[in-house]
Amino acid sequence: MKRQGLEKKAGKKRWMAVLLCVLAFTAAVPAAPAYAATKRSTVQSRNRSSSSNEKKMRDAAREVQRVFDEKDLDGLVSMCAYPLTFVDQNGNSRQIESKKDLRAIGKDAIFTKETQDIVGAVNSAKTKPQNNTTLKLGEEAGVTLKKTKNKWKVAEIRVKSSVPEGSGNLVQAAEQFQRTFYYRDLEALSKYCTYPVRIYMNNGVIMDIPSADKLMELGEDKLFTDDMVAQANEMDAATLKEINQKVLVGGTAGFWMVKKNGEWKIDMILQ
Repeated sequence: MKRQGLEKKAGKKRWMAVLLCVLAFTAAVPAAPAYAATKRSTVQSRNRSSSSNEKKMRDAAREVQRVFDEKDLDGLVSMCAYPLTFVDQNGNSRQIESKKDLRAIGKDAIFTKETQDIVGAVNSAKTKPQNNTTLKLGEEAGVTLKKTKNKWKVAEIRVKSSVPEGSGNLVQAAEQFQRTFYYRDLEALSKYCTYPVRIYMNNGVIMDIPSADKLMELGEDKLFTDDMVAQANEMDAATLKEINQKVLVGGTAGFWMVKKNGEWKIDMILQ
């Protein structure tokens, strides 16, 4: 009996020793400071914010690609921040102050096949912004988006268009334009003009046409007069002389050509 009592006392001592070791170890391990949890929370919040911003950016990029693919001018107009920088196919830059002004440029002058291809070729899932505020869809031409008030908006549009064959050569360009007048091809003419193009009507009215769409709205019958077509085509293109990068094709009626960025364009029409 005495031996059993001694064993019980020894067992209690061992149990107490184990308990004291556990308590000592617990006291030796410092508790995680409160700021550690706060720091983790801040990092997680930043990650969520970054992820949300990236999603908005990619959604905006995909929407730009859609409006260019579908030639959705209304959709593009609503995505822009004004004033907007617009650089046409001749390299001329101007500030577009309002939705109305952007619409006035017209679909054909904005959604050229070349610009559509450039914007559509960008992989919106992998493209990266510059300084987290600027995203380019295309380099020499295309669309630039900027982050404004936590929204991605179109800030610049740079248009590219193929240069018609021979348009850099005065004689070839003049002959090409003459054929356009001869066949009274208004659609082709709208692509050969630099905008705004000025038209002196035979009734004394002077019109400044801001876009290809507006020129098309005039209609062939209103634009191409018999006298203008005749005088333009009577001119021998081989005798044309360039003066200050401008050339008159015709006489009292016809058209003026101007050279911009190495390309001949029509900037004035005389009925």
